[in-house]
Formats: sequence, C-alpha cells, structure tokens
Amino acid sequence: MLRKLALVVSFACLVFVAAMIVSCGSSKTHLGTMCTGGPFNVVGDWQGTLTTNGTNQNLAGVINSQGQALFFDSDSLASHDPASGSVAALPAITGACSFSGTATGYGAFGVAGGTTSGAVSGNVNSASSISGTITVNSVQSSFSLTSFSPLTGTPTSLAGNLGGAIEGAAPGLLPLTFTPGSGNNMTFTNDLILAPNCTTSGSATQEGTTNIFDISITISGTGAGCPPAATVTGLGFESNTDYFGASGVNPVPGTYLYAISSTSAFVLEVYPPPAGR
Repeated sequence: MLRKLALVVSFACLVFVAAMIVSCGSSKTHLGTMCTGGPFNVVGDWQGTLTTNGTNQNLAGVINSQGQALFFDSDSLASHDPASGSVAALPAITGACSFSGTATGYGAFGVAGGTTSGAVSGNVNSASSISGTITVNSVQSSFSLTSFSPLTGTPTSLAGNLGGAIEGAAPGLLPLTFTPGSGNNMTFTNDLILAPNCTTSGSATQEGTTNIFDISITISGTGAGCPPAATVTGLGFESNTDYFGASGVNPVPGTYLYAISSTSAFVLEVYPPPAGR
C-alpha cells in the first residue's frame, strides 16, 4: 500500500514536469533566480527524471512546434510499474528561458486513475536542457529533462500488420494494419483477421521532418476482446525501445510508434511483429 501511494504521488508530480512558458526576453527574474538567453528551440523528443523524496521516476515524450508537450511514464519495462500508461499533459512550452503555471496528469488504473493538477516553476536552460521544481499537495519534487534521439535513423511510415498494446485507462491488445501515406504519414485500422469484431481507425501525421506525429484515433468496436470505445488525439514519436515490453521478454528489433493522448491516461504502443508473423 505504501509503495502504491508513493507511486501515485510520484506520478502525480511527474505530470507537472514542465508547464506554461512565459516570455522572458534576454533575461528575467523568476522566483528569485535570473535566467538568460532564449528563446530556445525545444521542438523534439525529450526524456527525463523526476525526483520525489529521493525516489527517481523516468519519463519520455515530445514538445511540438506549437508548444504542446506530452509525456508518459517510461519505467514500465524495467520495473513493471503500475503507472504504465499514465500521461502528463503540459501547457505550452515555447522555449522562453523561464516558465511557471499548471499542468494536468492522468493516472492509469494501476495507480487508481484520476486526474491531478499542480504548480510548476523552472527554466529552459538551453535547447537540450529543462529543469525546475514541482509542488503537488505541499510536496515539492525536482525534475530534469534532456533532449534525446529515441530512433536510430530518421522516422518512416509503418506498413502492414503490426502489434498494438494500449496502456492506461483502456488496457488491451489491438492488432493493427498500417497503410503508408504521403511522406512519412500513415493511417491504420484494426487487423480484420485477428480482431474482426473491432472498429478502429487512426492516423499519424508527421510534423515537418521531426520525430513528432500528430495522432488521431477512434475506437468504437464492441466485440469480444476489443478495447473500450475511445476518441483520442495527441502526439506521438517513433523509437527503437519497447517501453512496455509489449513485444515479449526479448524485445523485437525495429521501429516502435508511441501515441500519447492529450486528455486521458491512454498510450498506444505499436510494435513490430515477431519473426514469421
């Protein structure tokens, strides 16, 4: 019970990893500190660590060209974290040198679900570094984010029959069929052979040449084995890491796509099929 409570508090804090950026020009006093430089280009893929009462928790996500920032708990594979699928939806991060505001977290069923909000203050130190503090229910945590490249090579559109695993408020497996579009865009439906009673449609639209995709998913099937109905919009990115262990004990090499909801505990992992599939 204590571990579960600690995880709830920890992830409730992680969701506030960054928040509303406020313009600061060349320098600005922010909560007693001076920040300089910027605005920095923070568009891209980010990973980080949240520290609460000496306990670290990892996260991964993206900040897009409009400043939308979404993160999810990325500890799941290593620790079988019950917070798998929890989502942090953060206000706009534009790259100004200091920021403060609020953000919202959506907890997975494994940590009792629910929505939490709290206060953030911090600095964009450079185009590759963000840090600050988070206060939730009088508990203060510290965080550090760095830009990273989760994918070897450049993003590409997926094609064919692939696995799909939903984590968060709507856990379940959803085999998918992908169709490449223009550029590296793609659309997908449920695999009609493995999931004939489900009705799923979705799209992943690349933002420029970045490893950021605008995500739209509609699930409306009510057949046996289908995930609960849902309409999801958010952001995604491609990676070579199987964060949720969806492809098995020995992760399948290849490209994984992560789709993060902006309004719920919902993270879709699309993974390569095992050999011979």
